[in-house]
Amino acid sequence: MKGFQRDLLLVVLAHLVSKPIWLVVDNLAQNRIGHQEYGLIGALLGFAQWAAYLADWGLYALVTREMARSPTAYPAVSSTTFTLKALLTCIVSALFLCLGWIIGYRGKELIWLGGLLAYHLALSYLQYFRAFFQGAQRFRIDALLSASEKAVVLLLLAGVWSVLNGNFYVGTLVVGGLCTSLGAGISVWRSYGMPRWSWERGALWQAFHQMTPFALMGYAGAFNERLNQLLLERWVGAYANGLYWGAYRWFAAATMYLWIILPLFFARFAKLGRQRSPELWRTFLWGQVISALPPIGVAGLFLGAPQLFLLLFTHSTPEELASMSRMLQLLAFPLTVNALTAIYSTYITAVGYEWIGFWLTMGAAGVNALSCLFLLPTLQGEGAVIALGLSYCVQAAGFVWTFYHLSPLPFPHTLILRLLFFAILYGGSTYGIGRLGGPLIAIVGSGACFFLFWAWALGLFRWRVYADRH
Repeated sequence: MKGFQRDLLLVVLAHLVSKPIWLVVDNLAQNRIGHQEYGLIGALLGFAQWAAYLADWGLYALVTREMARSPTAYPAVSSTTFTLKALLTCIVSALFLCLGWIIGYRGKELIWLGGLLAYHLALSYLQYFRAFFQGAQRFRIDALLSASEKAVVLLLLAGVWSVLNGNFYVGTLVVGGLCTSLGAGISVWRSYGMPRWSWERGALWQAFHQMTPFALMGYAGAFNERLNQLLLERWVGAYANGLYWGAYRWFAAATMYLWIILPLFFARFAKLGRQRSPELWRTFLWGQVISALPPIGVAGLFLGAPQLFLLLFTHSTPEELASMSRMLQLLAFPLTVNALTAIYSTYITAVGYEWIGFWLTMGAAGVNALSCLFLLPTLQGEGAVIALGLSYCVQAAGFVWTFYHLSPLPFPHTLILRLLFFAILYGGSTYGIGRLGGPLIAIVGSGACFFLFWAWALGLFRWRVYADRH
C-alpha cells in the first residue's frame, strides 16, 4: 500500500508540473484567438473525442486489466488489441469525416476537424500504450508519458506564439499528439517487445467481444461529456460555445485530476478483485478521500472566486466575464458530485460490471440531451451547465446504488457523509466570503483556510483510523 501511495504521489506531481502551465497557456490562446474561433475549435474537439473513444473500443481498460492480472500476457494481448486498434482507427477516421460533412462542416471547418481527429486518435494511442505500464503497476513510466503530451504542445506553441491563430493552434495539437504517442509506442517496444499483427479471426472476434462493454461505456461517457457543447455550437452558435469553454476548461481540468489518479485505482482494483480483504478496503477508502478532496477544493473556489479563473481574458467584455463567472459557479455542483462518487464507478467497472456502467452512463446522457433540448434555447451556456449537472446526478446515484448492492465491501456511510458535509460547509464558507467582496487574494486565502479547517474538523485526514475501526 505504501508503494502504491508513493507512485500515486509521483503521478500527481508529474501532472502538477505540466497541467497548470497548460491551463494558463490555453486561456491565453483563447484570449488571442477569440471566443468565436475557439468556440468552433472546442466543438470540433468534442466531436473528435467521440471518434477517439470509438477507435479505442475499450482497449485501454482491457489491456490494463489483463496486464494487472498477468504481466506475461503481453504477447497475446498486444497482438490482438494492436491489430484491432489499427483497423478501428481507419474505419472511425473515415466515418467521422463523413459525419462532420453531413452535419454541416465545410471548408476550413472540415480541415480542422480532420486535424483534431488526428490529434485525439493520437492521444488514444498514447493512452493505449500507457495501459501496458499501468496494468504492470509501473506507474512512474506512466506518469512521465502522461505528462509529456502537454509539455510537447507547450514547446510547440511557444515557437508559433507570435503568429498564433486557429490554424497554428490546431497544427500544434496535431504534431504534439503524434510525437508523444510515437514516443509511448517506442517505450512499450523497448520494455516488452514489438507488438505483432494477428489476423486470426477467432482471436480478433473474441477480443472485440470482450472489449465491447468497456467500449460502449467509454463512448457513453464521452458522448455525455461533449454532447451539450456540440449542441450549443450547432443550435446557438460558436460564440456561445466559446464562452462556455472559457468556464468549462477549468471544470475539465479539475476532472482531469480524476482521470489521472483513477486509472491507477482501476488497475489496483482489477488486481484485488471482488474478494473482500483489508487491502481492498484500505485502497477503496484511500481512493474515496484522495479523489474527493482536491476537486471539492476547486469547486469551492468556483463558488467564491470565479474571477480568479478568468484573469487572462483581457479582451473580454464585462458582460462576457460575468457570463463565464456564473457558469463557473454552476459548474461547482457537477464537479462536487463527480468528486464524491467517481471512486464507485471506478471499482464497479474494474471488477467486471461494465454493462451496468454502460447503461447508467447512457441514462445520464439521455438526461443531458433532454435537458439541453429545453434549456439551451433560453439559457444558452448556463443551460448547458445545468444539463450536465443533472446528468451527473443520475449517473452518480446509479453507481452508488450498484456499489451498495454488489460490492463485497461495506458501504462507507460515515466517510461519504463527512465528505458531503465538508463540501457543503466549505462551499458555503467560500461563497459567503466571495459575496462579501474584498481583494481576490484575501478571498482565495480565506478559502484555503476554510478548506483545511473543515477537513480537520470533520476528521478527513484520519481515514486510516476509520479503515482500521471498520
